[in-house]
Amino acid sequence: MLDILFSKLCIRRSIGGFWMELWDIYDGSGHKTGLIKKRTDILSRGEYHLAAEVWIINDKLEVLIQKRSKNKEILPSIWTLTTGCMVSGENTVDGSVREIKEELGICIEKDDLNFVRRIFQNNIIWDIYFVYMNIELSKIVLQREEVSDVKFVSVEEFKNMLLAGEIFKYDEIYDILSLIG
Repeated sequence: MLDILFSKLCIRRSIGGFWMELWDIYDGSGHKTGLIKKRTDILSRGEYHLAAEVWIINDKLEVLIQKRSKNKEILPSIWTLTTGCMVSGENTVDGSVREIKEELGICIEKDDLNFVRRIFQNNIIWDIYFVYMNIELSKIVLQREEVSDVKFVSVEEFKNMLLAGEIFKYDEIYDILSLIG
C-alpha cells in the first residue's frame, strides 16, 4: 500500500519500504503544470523540475565549494557548488535553505539568499543564488553521504580548478564568476 507523507519540507511516497522523491512539474514559462513525478521518471520535452545552485561567498570574495561523496551516483568525488533539486511543494528559496542545512550544517535565513538569475537547462529550472557570509570551515558539519570535504577558493583558484577538470563546469559558470570578481 502507498503511504503518502506530508511534511512542511517535502512529499515522499513509501513504496515497498523505499522512499521516493517527488517533483512538481513546470512548463517552459516556469509555471506549475499540476503534475507530480518521481525523481526516477524521465521528463518529456517541455517538462521541467526546480533546482537551485547556491554560491556561498565570504568577505574575501572566496567561494565555498564542496567535494561530493565518492558514493554519489552522479559526479562522485567532484568539487561542486551547493546544489539540489526541490521536492514537491517546495520553492527554490525554501529548498536552498534546506540543502545548505542538510549538506553543510549551516543555518541561513531566507533573506540571506540573493537571487542572481534563472536558467532553463535539460528539463531543469535552475535558480541561482548568492549567500554572503563568513563561516569558519571548522564550524561546518558535513552530511557524509553527500559531501566529503569543503573549502573556500578565490575566483582565480576556481578558474584554475575548472581548467584542470577538478570542479564541475556548469554552463553558466564563467558568467557567474564575472559577477564576483
